[in-house]
Amino acid sequence: MGTKILLAFLLFVVEEMKATPLLTLPDFGQAYHVKGVISLPYAEIKEPFEAWFDLKGSRSRIDYYHGQVSTYQLSSQKPAGVAYKVTPVTTETEMNVMKCFQVNGTTEDPVLPQGALPDTTAFKFVRMEYFAGALCEVWQNVTQIGSKQNTYSLWITRPEGGASPPTPVHYEMMGYNTLLGSHYDKYLLDYTEFNSNTQDKDFSLPDGMTCGSFPGPGVEHRLLINPIRDLLHTSPVGHAHHLFRHFKDRFARQYKDEKEHEEREHTFVHNVRYVHSKNRQGLSYTLAVNHLADRSFVELAVLRGRCHRTPNRGLPFPLELLSVTPPESLDWRLYGAVTPVKDQAICGSCWSFATAGALEGALFLKTGALRVLSEQMLVDCTWGFGNNGCDGGEEWRAYEWVMKHGGISTTEDYGSYTGMNGLCHYNTSKLTVIFI
Repeated sequence: MGTKILLAFLLFVVEEMKATPLLTLPDFGQAYHVKGVISLPYAEIKEPFEAWFDLKGSRSRIDYYHGQVSTYQLSSQKPAGVAYKVTPVTTETEMNVMKCFQVNGTTEDPVLPQGALPDTTAFKFVRMEYFAGALCEVWQNVTQIGSKQNTYSLWITRPEGGASPPTPVHYEMMGYNTLLGSHYDKYLLDYTEFNSNTQDKDFSLPDGMTCGSFPGPGVEHRLLINPIRDLLHTSPVGHAHHLFRHFKDRFARQYKDEKEHEEREHTFVHNVRYVHSKNRQGLSYTLAVNHLADRSFVELAVLRGRCHRTPNRGLPFPLELLSVTPPESLDWRLYGAVTPVKDQAICGSCWSFATAGALEGALFLKTGALRVLSEQMLVDCTWGFGNNGCDGGEEWRAYEWVMKHGGISTTEDYGSYTGMNGLCHYNTSKLTVIFI
C-alpha cells in the first residue's frame, strides 16, 4: 500500500513539473533603451529617467527629468574610463547655461557602463502575479549584512515564444533593519518603455561641449556623476552611505549608541537623495548637504520655531495695490536690496530672520541704504512681547517690539548671531530707526 502511494505521489510531481515551464533568469541583453520613473517614497520624489545601455561598446547614458540632466559612463576611455555630467548652471553672470563636468575613473574605482536594470545573477523566481494589469514573473534577491536585510524584487513579462528579451515592468528595493526593528529604505523603478535599439549618437556628448572637473571638494562627485548607481546596487552600502562617514567627520558627529547611528544614517541617506534629485530638476534654487542632514522631519520642524497663537495687528495691504501689474520676475539682489544668505543654526529663530530680512528690505526701499540688522537682538530682547528666543516666536511680535523701542540694532553694533539665547544688551543711541 505504501509503495502505491509513493508511486502516485511521484507521478503527480512529474506531471506538475511538465505543466510548469522552466523559467530562466531574466536577461535583458547587452544593449537596450528604457524609460521609466524613479520613486523615493521617504523623500516624496518621483523622477522620470531615460537610459541607453551598450555593454559591448562599454558605454551608457542616463537622462533625468526629461533631459534636464544627462550623465554618461564611457569606460572605453583610458586609462579607467570617464564619467560625464551635463547640467544647467546658474551663476551671478550667467543663467541656466549647460555645462559639462567629468570624473575620471581610477584603478580602484573604474568607470563602468551603468545599467538602468538590475543585475539578475543572484535573483530567484518566487511567483507569478498581476502587476499593473499584466501577468508578471516575480524574481527576488535577498541580502543580509549585519543588521540590514534588503529584498530586491523585479517584475517582468516575457514575449510569446521567448525569442526576445523579457520586458521589465517594476523594480523595488525594501530594506529592513533588524536593530531598529523597522524598514529603513525603500525605492521603486517603474518602467514604461523598453527596447533593444541603441545608436552611436545616443552616447555622444552635445556638439561643442567642453568638459571640466567638478568644482569644490570631491566627496560627492561619484554620487552626482552617476545617481542611479546608488539605487541599482544590491549591497546595503552605496555611495550615499559612504558620504555619511565624511559627514560625521566634517561635523564631528558622535552618537550615543549603534541604534542612534543607524537611525541617523538612515535619515542622512534619504536627505542626500532628496537634495540631489531636487537639484536635477533645474529649479531656480539649489540645495546642499549641511549640518542638519542627519536630522529627522520632526526635529527640523522644531527648529523652524514659528509659534502660531493669536492673530497679529498688521494692517491689510492698500486696495490700490491690486491694480498694479507686477513684472514676470523681479530679483531684488540686482538692486542691492538683499543681504547675504544667513544660517539660523540649531535654534528655532526663523521668525527673527524673517523679521530682520523684511526690515532690511523696507529700510532699503525707504533710504536706499542696505544694513545688516541683528536677529540676535530679537532673540534676546523680545520675550516680553510673547516670543521665546530659540524656542519659537512670531515676526509680528518682533515688529511690535521694534516700533515700541524705536528701531533695531545692526549686527555690527549688537554683536554676531550666536544661535542660542543671550542677554539683551542693546544701546538705544545706536538703534537703526525703521519707519513701518
